[in-house]
Amino acid sequence: MGWNTADAFNEQLKSPWGFAQLLEQIDIGILVLDVAQQQVDYCNAALFDVVRDASLCRSYEHLYELFVVSAEDATDIRSVGRSSHQVTFKDRLYGYTIYRAAPRYCCIFVRDITEKNRLESIAQAINAMDNLGFIFSGIRHEIGNPLNSLKMALTALKKNNGQVSHDRLNEYVERALADAARMEYLLKSLKAFSLYERVELSEMSLIEFMEKFIALIEHDFHACGIRIKTRIPLTIGPVRIDERALHQALLNIFNNAAEALKGREHPEINISAQIRSKLVWLTIRDNGPGIKAEQKKHLFQPFNTSKPQGNGLGLVITRKLLAMMNGDIAIDSWPQRGTEVRVSLPLAESENGASTAVDVPSSITN
Repeated sequence: MGWNTADAFNEQLKSPWGFAQLLEQIDIGILVLDVAQQQVDYCNAALFDVVRDASLCRSYEHLYELFVVSAEDATDIRSVGRSSHQVTFKDRLYGYTIYRAAPRYCCIFVRDITEKNRLESIAQAINAMDNLGFIFSGIRHEIGNPLNSLKMALTALKKNNGQVSHDRLNEYVERALADAARMEYLLKSLKAFSLYERVELSEMSLIEFMEKFIALIEHDFHACGIRIKTRIPLTIGPVRIDERALHQALLNIFNNAAEALKGREHPEINISAQIRSKLVWLTIRDNGPGIKAEQKKHLFQPFNTSKPQGNGLGLVITRKLLAMMNGDIAIDSWPQRGTEVRVSLPLAESENGASTAVDVPSSITN
């Protein structure tokens, strides 16, 4: 049985619908802490089953330290009404969400996600392997251009040793350094396929990220006759992302678009972005055949796919990676008109004022 120590909260649970009985039947651990009185106000029976430690469930200090203190390190729950976190306790991984229903009460919903996390890690590994060939193809092509340019610069310097002006020498050196930096970025892109459970969020220009990302994939897409058009407002502020995680998430989305566009006349992918509700919404739309209504219901279910060689893990991994960055994904599709994927990303800072769309100056807008 669940138990509580505060008559006031107990009274709130009484109703004709039997809220107290309902909470006892839910298989999610539910915990209410009275922060003002520093006591456990309520917990249901499932919390004992989930946490597997009866003494912990009865200790306000230990519960507060395990769930609340670790969450406060990541965000100020006093000013945020809801926040989701993970914590490890006795070799088990717990996912939990904190709700500040009132200044005095802290409500926590707890799940044991150890097995779920293990399966997701396996799914991510399979998904990464599926994408390896695709990304290596782009890197192989892209690394050739700066490598050839670097060789030409060094060859010119060797032939004109001692006969090059200071300005000309600086020009060659700057070109060589730029080419080396380009290859360095391409090699770092391989990190997108390492397995990790934590994201490292940092501020980055969305335009800069997209230009680098599209440079990696455009060769293969152009080879398939797919045109990529980008239209992103230059005034959009930086986003707070993990570059590796967003790279892998978008690669999954673009892979799906490329599959859908096979055999279509004038295949095209349009990319746009806008700020809405303190989020940057990145939209990727193709002019493929669209997704069948029945298939749309199961888009984010693992191992559900209509592709002959697919594994149904791409969108599952994509949603997980975006959630880890406090982002999300939504998909709309229309028969014979295409599919639109919208990805939300948090702004790195508050942006005010409307943005005017301007074509991004790069080869992909041709």
